[in-house]
Amino acid sequence: MTGQLQTLLFSTSEDFVSAIDRIESDEDSHRLFISRMPHRRLIEHLDIKDIETYWLTERPGDGTISPSYSELMTLISKRLSNHKGAIFLEGLEWLSSLHGFDSLLGFIRTLSDSIHRTYWNMYISVNADSFSPIELNQITREAPILNVDVEINIDLIRNEGDEFPGSKSSENIEVELHDDGSPKLVFLTRLPEKGFSKSLLQRRVLQWRRMGLDVSEVESALFSTSSESMYHAYNLVEEKVRRAVQLDNWVSVNVRDSQERSIAQFRIRQLTGLDELERRYFSD
Repeated sequence: MTGQLQTLLFSTSEDFVSAIDRIESDEDSHRLFISRMPHRRLIEHLDIKDIETYWLTERPGDGTISPSYSELMTLISKRLSNHKGAIFLEGLEWLSSLHGFDSLLGFIRTLSDSIHRTYWNMYISVNADSFSPIELNQITREAPILNVDVEINIDLIRNEGDEFPGSKSSENIEVELHDDGSPKLVFLTRLPEKGFSKSLLQRRVLQWRRMGLDVSEVESALFSTSSESMYHAYNLVEEKVRRAVQLDNWVSVNVRDSQERSIAQFRIRQLTGLDELERRYFSD
């Protein structure tokens, strides 16, 4: 029984969030995530239905925790005394700016001592550019670096016959933005039925959400025990999304009236009225 405290070197919250699903854990283990992301943003990047999450913030409210070492240790200690699992913590740079580096280092040492002799592992996110080489060395002495590849490449399941020009094949896509700041819709590699799984569907749903698409129609399929029915539900929404991408690309370039463009793009992202919009814009 030896728990470990380890450092993950990432420059963004998004990269740290992406790493969570890359770290193996037992099905019956608990996961606790203390994040600098509010929940409304976190769900765009991570399926949190099986994860206990807290937003690290000075704002009071449900599901929040203040940047206080005593409050953080109280929460963490309660979890360490029960069950087993993994704890993910980000926001060390902010904690250091609030309380000073020496206090942060003391907190990390306390975490290391607390984790030892438990069935828990803990992972802290550190942006190396935010600390001096000496400070970084002190942190990683207490919490050794764990290298995690956050790029999830799905080239192995690519169906070349279904590729669209400009489609994205990387699971960890970078969302491009329109001039007004709204996310652009892009074609993603179609998932073939062979090798299809609930895990792949979850990741695709998260990708669609990041682009601002309402794909609630397929989310109920995540509770199905049949791979065939899951794929059928996925395929129906996949076709709608591809139509939506084509429409969105055309509207963003050709519709000059800002109000008409905004209304059309809203309906496109809701995946509603696609037939009507195609008749309006694509019929001769």
